Formats: sequence, structure tokens, C-alpha cells
Amino acid sequence: MSAVRTTRRIISGMLALGLVGATVYAAAALLSPVPAWTLEQTIDVPTSDGVAAQLALPSAGSTAVVVGSASPVLAGSEDPRPIAGAAKLVLVNVVLDAEPLELGQPGAALSIDQSHVARYRELAAVGARTVPVAFGQTWTRRDLLQATLLGSGNNTAELLIDEVFGGLPQYLEAAATWLASQGLDGTTVADGAGLDADSRSTALDLARLTALTLEHPVLADLVERRPLDTSAGVRLVDEASFVPSTGALGLVRSYTDAAGVCIVLAVPVGDRFAAVVLLGQPGYAVAEDAVRTLVDSLSATADVVEVVAAGQQVAVARTDWGQEVALLADAAVSVDLWSLESTELQLRVPTRSTVVRGTDVGSLTVVGDTEQVVRVRADGTLTEPGVAWRFADPITVLQRWTG
Repeated sequence: MSAVRTTRRIISGMLALGLVGATVYAAAALLSPVPAWTLEQTIDVPTSDGVAAQLALPSAGSTAVVVGSASPVLAGSEDPRPIAGAAKLVLVNVVLDAEPLELGQPGAALSIDQSHVARYRELAAVGARTVPVAFGQTWTRRDLLQATLLGSGNNTAELLIDEVFGGLPQYLEAAATWLASQGLDGTTVADGAGLDADSRSTALDLARLTALTLEHPVLADLVERRPLDTSAGVRLVDEASFVPSTGALGLVRSYTDAAGVCIVLAVPVGDRFAAVVLLGQPGYAVAEDAVRTLVDSLSATADVVEVVAAGQQVAVARTDWGQEVALLADAAVSVDLWSLESTELQLRVPTRSTVVRGTDVGSLTVVGDTEQVVRVRADGTLTEPGVAWRFADPITVLQRWTG
């Protein structure tokens, strides 16, 4: 009898233990954490042949086209070469770095004396570009910047150097420091006006310098509004303008025997400017034809490319229990061709395990020269898993608890 009781007790204990184990397993299975979905991004930036293939670049000299942060488009030699009046672009930027001027301010004033008049006449006599000055006139810093940039005055460039820096050696030192700070390592200046053939640069450096010029409020205002009347009572001739009928804004139109014809332009492309530099052109007629052709080809690069369409699937969310749902963009996003190369898509969707159709689940950011954000919504519903999936093998249940 005792053996029978012992056997019964053992069996009862095993059954009780089994019942407890089954209860614990059932609770563990039913209450185990539900893993979050996994995401697969299904959208990418469209490909393009790029803008370089669309631009008609001149065969002569050196050319650079820069728009925003896009890769520059270059043609011809990339070595430094004489830059003629483009040296004045360096000068006006270094002047404003040394003596900041806010938009609308006239700046310090200079009274024209006989030495200034004599230098003006000397330069005019040898055919250098000058802006007329007369004894007793008062010229402000803004007047001198205006006359140097738009009027291409070699005499006013010298006046700026003397007034702001105290002489050419001090200016050259300040210019070298500023150029190095801007990463314009291919540029060196030996004077302020560009008459010296040792003032040299690359087309790429000058295009980047043009972009910097357009970022400065005072210089951008001069380039875009092109005021020709000075407070000194002198009306300037716009010597920087070049084929304005194309819509291009001229910053430099200059020639020396060493440099050839040098043209620097800001060309509207969509809602921004392309910095366009042509160095070493064999003549003004050739340069004009090259600019017209190039500007015409630039207009096509203002076209926009749809990166994301409204309602387009951008990702798929999948669960471990076999459900999946498409995630859709709520709005369209387009960028221009210049931005396409550097555009990235960043999907930001917090993880979750369930979702209802139409729910806002996150965002897609189109990152380029600017950022554009669209909301992302679920195009279906994900529900909690059923009992069959929850009561998987014990190892799987354990993994859900231990992660």
C-alpha cells in the first residue's frame, strides 16, 4: 500500500508541477512583449545625368560655374592665370572685412585732394579705366566701393587701399590672410586693380569668390540694384555689365594683354544665382557669344525634379507575425537639378507594433541645399498577434522576454 501511495503522490506532484509549468508558460506567452515592426525604406533619390552634360561651355580659356553646394562645372585649364579687373572682387571683399559696413551706411568720408586728381589723370592718360574725381569732392566708402566694383575704377581701387589699409604692402598682407581664411588657395594678388599680371587666380576660385560676394548684403545690393549715382555727384558708367539682355548681372568685364578678356557674372537660375567665370577669352565678341550660349544652356538647369510624389510609398513596415503595411508620403517634394546631386532622404519613423490606417507615423526629410519635410502615414492596419503566434516554442517566448 505504501508503494502505491508513494507512486500516487509522485504522479500527483508531477501533474501539479506540469499544471504550474503550463500556467506559467501560458502567462509568459500571452503576456510576452510584442516586438516592434521592422522598416524597409523603398524610396531613393532619382538619378540624373547631372547639369554638366547640359551646359554649353566655351572651349577657350578657363570657365567655372558654381551654384550653391553642388559640384562645380569646369572647362579649360584649372591652373591660376592673370585675372585683370577680377582682382577688384578680392579688394572689395577684403575692404569690407577690414572695415565692416552695414547696408545703407555711407561709411567714412574722403576729401579729394590734388594728388588724387593727378593720379586719376595719370591712369586715364595710359588708357586704364578710371572714375572721374575732382578737387574738393567728398567720397564715402560706399561711393568708392560702388565706383570700384561697378565703375571698375583703377583710381578708386587705389584710394580704397590707401584709405583703409594705409598702402599697398599692408593691403597685400590683409588680402593674403583673408584669401587663406576663405580657402581660396589658388588666388594671389599683387595689386588691387588687376593691372599687375601677378594678380592671378583660377576660374573656380573666382566663382567661389563671386558666391561670397553675393552673400555680403552691401555687395549683393550693389550687384543687384546697380546704383550709378554717387553722393559725390559723379554718375558712373556701368563697366561691369556684360550682355545684360540675358538677365546676367555683371561683376567683372575686364581685359589686359596678360589676362585676355575676363568675365564674372551672376546668372539667375530659378530662385538663386549661378556664379559664372570666364577667364582668358580671346576677345569681347568671342566672350559675348560664349556667355549667350552658356546662359541659354543654364536656363534648362532650373528645371525641378520630383523627388517624392504625394501618396508615394516610401517604406514598408513588417511584423514578426506576418503582417505588413505600406507607409506613404503625404505631399510631394521637388528640387532643382543643381540640388539633386547632394540630396539625401532621411526617414524618421519611431518603432511600434500596431498602427491604424491613416495614422501619422513619422516623417521623411529631403535634405539638400534646404530641408523639406513631409509627413508619413500608414496605408493599412497592423494588429496585435493572435494566440497561435504567441504560443510559439518556449525558446521563442524566452527570447521575447530577454530581447
